[in-house]
Order: sequence, then C-alpha cells, then structure tokens
Amino acid sequence: MLNVNKDDGAVSPVIGVILLVAVTVALVALATVIVFDIGSDVSDTADATVQLDGITNSTGDAGMKVSVIRNENVANFTVNGPNGATDTSMTSVGNSIEMYNGTGTYSVVAELESGEEEVLTSLDR
Repeated sequence: MLNVNKDDGAVSPVIGVILLVAVTVALVALATVIVFDIGSDVSDTADATVQLDGITNSTGDAGMKVSVIRNENVANFTVNGPNGATDTSMTSVGNSIEMYNGTGTYSVVAELESGEEEVLTSLDR
C-alpha cells in the first residue's frame, strides 16, 4: 500500500494573504491620487488637423497651401513661412490660405482657447 501524504492546507491562506496585500496597495494608490490631486494639472493639447500642400504659382514662386480639415479646440491658427512671413487668417474648418514665400520651412502653430501655443506641423519646401 502506497501512502501519499498530500498537504495542501497552506496554499489557500497564502493566496488569500497575497490578494489582501494587492487590494491594500491598490486602495493606497487610489487614495494617494485623490488626496494629492495628481493629474489635475494636465494641459490640453491641440485637437485639430491641417493639411499642407506644396504649390507653385504661375510665375514659378514656390509656396504652401494650408487647409484646416478638423478643429475641436483651437482658437487661431498661425502659418509661419520662410523669411519671416506670417498669416493668421485661418480660424475654422474649410478655411485655407496660400503663402508664396519661396523655399524654406513652413509651420502651422495652433493657439488654444487657453492661450497656449503648440506647433501642429511643419514642412520644408
């Protein structure tokens, strides 16, 4: 006769203690987030889509066409071109501008409703 001593009596209490410690750690982390208000100072980012297309006019001057495709929280768009050129006439979906300032870097800066500015995109022409 084979006498097998099977002692699983300590497995259940060990798992229970591990689960209790995990729940306690999770509750302490949640209480820390609530008490210290972690995450409340996160700033908004620009939620908009613009399209940049390289263009050339009839006299051969290189430029860029910028179109607003989608805008959720941007108060104003500023297009910066080479040689210090700036245009701020775009504000809403469907608006577009053409800027002919030769080759160089064209960038679109979004001014959020909160006053913060963020570069949405830039393109070398």
